[in-house]
Amino acid sequence: MIEMKIARVPGLADWWADPKLSNDSFPLWIRDLRKEKLLNKKLNMSDCLPAIEAMLQGIIIDFPVTMTFEYLEDHPKLGKIIVCDHKGYPIIGGHELSQYKGAEFENYHVIKIGLPWIIEVPDGYSCIFTSPFNRSGQHDAFCISGVVRCDSYYNMVSIPFAIPLRKKGDTISVKEGKPFVQIIPIKRENIEITSSKIDVKSLETTIEEIKNTPGYYKSLTKGQGN
Repeated sequence: MIEMKIARVPGLADWWADPKLSNDSFPLWIRDLRKEKLLNKKLNMSDCLPAIEAMLQGIIIDFPVTMTFEYLEDHPKLGKIIVCDHKGYPIIGGHELSQYKGAEFENYHVIKIGLPWIIEVPDGYSCIFTSPFNRSGQHDAFCISGVVRCDSYYNMVSIPFAIPLRKKGDTISVKEGKPFVQIIPIKRENIEITSSKIDVKSLETTIEEIKNTPGYYKSLTKGQGN
């Protein structure tokens, strides 16, 4: 088990709900799919253990307050003029288009959302900060992922948040309580890629087991712990 120490900065955003284990933020649509599976016996995403386990990693921080963003106009020097009905913290700034020109999200408007907590993890660990796995659609706002050395960086972390406002007049609302960022501790280790030979017999055995054993992959995880 990895201990994540989380301390709120006194007096800062006391109205923001505390982080919670990802297991406590499991989406209702997965639960509904599971109920369907039990009734009609048809496979669906609730059977996909890799997707489920991704969603259960680390902790989740929900969006603090409902915000509506609007693309007003284009400024000859400043570019897009975006307004938000929420003023002040936790919005602590933004990024100019030139800072992410050519990125896949270059048509998005990127602001910075400050988190009011200090997060600590054991020595040798960092934290991945990313949009909650399997929660965002193609046109949703999303967090730009980052890895922070929370074992040594004793400070609040700000999250770059990309908002899809492509043409003048576009608006988007982000609701209070929507899963905002998933934070997962990872051990920092070097990786070495080596070439190896396929164990044909083991591969054939696995393929045969998949054919003959429903839920074969899930059965491999039994007794392995978290």
